[in-house]
Amino acid sequence: MSTITDNFKALAEEKQIQFKTKEVPAPVRNKDGETTEQKQILFQSALRVTKDKPVGCAVIIHDASVERVNYQITYNKIGYVTDRNKLPDILAALNELNAMRSGYYRFLVSGDGEIFMRFLGITSEDVRPVMDVFIFGGRILRALLPELEKMEGIDLTPRKA
Repeated sequence: MSTITDNFKALAEEKQIQFKTKEVPAPVRNKDGETTEQKQILFQSALRVTKDKPVGCAVIIHDASVERVNYQITYNKIGYVTDRNKLPDILAALNELNAMRSGYYRFLVSGDGEIFMRFLGITSEDVRPVMDVFIFGGRILRALLPELEKMEGIDLTPRKA
């Protein structure tokens, strides 16, 4: 692991946040079409948003010995679109939440109808802001869950994997 990912792992341990860690290959093609092998470190955890609602979450950090790297924070399987006819209204409501209430996070709908929340950023060896954004993301999700519950055509019931 790089210094950045080592620092994130140490900070998680200090804050007593348990992550399952996994190395993920991330091949990249350059402009000449040649593939360069790179990797990312996936830090997976779960957040209990309400008494009955766990949400899988992850921090993915590009693992390289450089000054700054990309990272992504996701909260997965928040809910699912159950009525595709209402998708335009759901997307409009999510865009309104994104513009007015979700801060630096964005609610998105995947191709299979999964609703998830994501943040993309760049970090250096000081990974405290990454951890702060991760922790604050759980607070944002808890605060906005009632807004999601009001949307027709969405099911927020936890699903078995």
